[in-house]
Amino acid sequence: MAKEKNYSCTQSKRLKEKMEDKKKFFILLGLIFFIFVISHFTNLKNYMTLDKIKEIKKIAESYPYKGVFLFLIISFFFVVMGIPKSVVCVGGGMIFGFWKGLLLASISIIVGSFVIFIVARLLGASFFYKKLKRYLTAIERYKGNQFIMVLLVKQIPMPCILNNTLLGLAPISAPMFILGSLAGQLPSNIVFTLYGSSIHGNALLKISLATFMIIVLFICVKYISSKSKLLKELE
Repeated sequence: MAKEKNYSCTQSKRLKEKMEDKKKFFILLGLIFFIFVISHFTNLKNYMTLDKIKEIKKIAESYPYKGVFLFLIISFFFVVMGIPKSVVCVGGGMIFGFWKGLLLASISIIVGSFVIFIVARLLGASFFYKKLKRYLTAIERYKGNQFIMVLLVKQIPMPCILNNTLLGLAPISAPMFILGSLAGQLPSNIVFTLYGSSIHGNALLKISLATFMIIVLFICVKYISSKSKLLKELE
C-alpha cells in the first residue's frame, strides 16, 4: 500500500514537472516570437547600416540624451537577437568616439547578455539542456573560481547568445556572471570600438593599434586555451 502511495506521488510530481516545463517552453517561445517580430517587422534590423549610423550620430550631436537612449535601446535588442557584439562596439565608436562609445556599448552588451542569462535560467533549461549538455558537464566538473570560469567561457569562439545561454544554465551566480562578463568582453570591446572611432580622426594610428591589439588578443586566447583544462573540454 505504501509502495503504491509513493509511486502515485512520484507520478504526480513528474506530471507537475512536465506541465511546468511545457509552460516555460511556451513562455520562451512567446519571447522568441516577440523578438522575431521586433527584428523583422520594424526598422530595427536596418539601424546598423552606415547611413543609419550617420543619422544616429547627427541625433547624438544635436540631442545628446536622445542619441544615447536610441543607441542603448537598439544595441540592447541587437545583443538579445544574437547579432555580434562587435557590430555594437564599432557603431558606438563611430557615433560617440572611443571612450563614450566603449562605455555605452559595454553597458548595452552586458544588459543584453544578462537578460539572456536570466531567461535561460528561468525558462530555458529543458529547451537548451540537451543541445549544451557536453559543455554543461565540463563546467559542472570545474572546481575553480566562478569569476575565472565566466572569464574563460567568454573566450570560447561561439555566438554571444549561446555563450550567455550556456552560463545561464550553469551553476553560476548572477554577480559573478556580470563581473566575469565585463572582464571577459572588455578587451574585444576596446578593439572594435577603437576601429569604429577611427572616423573621428587619427584613423591610421587607431586602426594600426586596434589591429595590433586583436593579434595580441588572439595569441593570448590561444595560449590560455592551450593551458586551460576547461577550455580544452569546451572547444
